[in-house]
Amino acid sequence: MLDARAYERALRPLLGQAGAYARAILRSRADAEDAVQQAALKGFERRGQYDEGRPFKGWWFAILRNGCLDALRRTRAARTQSLDGVDPPAPEAAEPDDWRALEAALERLSPAHREILRLKYFADLSYADMAETLSIPVGTVMSRLHLARKALAQTLDKEPP
Repeated sequence: MLDARAYERALRPLLGQAGAYARAILRSRADAEDAVQQAALKGFERRGQYDEGRPFKGWWFAILRNGCLDALRRTRAARTQSLDGVDPPAPEAAEPDDWRALEAALERLSPAHREILRLKYFADLSYADMAETLSIPVGTVMSRLHLARKALAQTLDKEPP
């Protein structure tokens, strides 16, 4: 079992990558920060379940990923409820056109391709950590990432200039 200090030492270097990954999923800096904080707390509470024979990074990113997916489900459920008398949140700062084009292209990919690209390029996970996070073999990670890159390139090529 990880003690509190060991957990903090293992988690601290991952927070920047975690924020970028959560932001890529949730598309909101504030929501991403909340998700990272919640995942940090959940991981701390579950540190007794961590198997020290497995990569910490993959274990913790699985917690973060699940938290982000839960947040998306809650957001979608909240949108279906009445918004009478509720002011919408202010839009985030304008993003560069290239970023919006990338987000639009990612949205046109399959969920599996979108997820593997986010883990690689926003979270900067290794193949082993991605395999741990997604509970799939490393070979599947490699082939899925290859196919996802090809699909993204094709999608971006079809984008109007």
